[in-house]
Amino acid sequence: MLTHFILLPGLYFVLTEVDRLRMHTEPAVAVLTVQQGGRNLVRLPDIEFRLGISIYCAGGGRPESLSVTIADTQTSLHAEELQTNRTVDVFMRVPANQMAPLALQGFCIDPASEGESVLITSVLAAQVSLRCARADTESIVFAAEALDIRVDCIRAASPAAEPVDD
Repeated sequence: MLTHFILLPGLYFVLTEVDRLRMHTEPAVAVLTVQQGGRNLVRLPDIEFRLGISIYCAGGGRPESLSVTIADTQTSLHAEELQTNRTVDVFMRVPANQMAPLALQGFCIDPASEGESVLITSVLAAQVSLRCARADTESIVFAAEALDIRVDCIRAASPAAEPVDD
């Protein structure tokens, strides 16, 4: 039997078999082309996040639904999609208009600095809820994870040089 101990100041709880929800994500990638000089705020394009979510319903419970929210984008998985897997991969595309511009002083301005990259931590958050059902009760467990974005700078493709006539 799995037992968890939760310590709070002055209080001790012993819980046996609890519903669990754990999330893992790698930084999403945004690609920018060279910006005009003097711009400090950068608008990101649509970003796709990949979340690996581990789910467990204790006491013989079965997962009924899993809801994931990033910014104003939400997706839900239902019981049929959750029954066979204890780990679920969720892909979510967050539109650019749901993200505030980022202050990136001097980033991606010089066309000679191709390969420039910066990791921005905790840009957004993913909020996840798992609903578990048992014979006589239901329960919901929540989790949140900060999401990082790696912003890469690339040079826009330049037109091919015209042949020169001598």
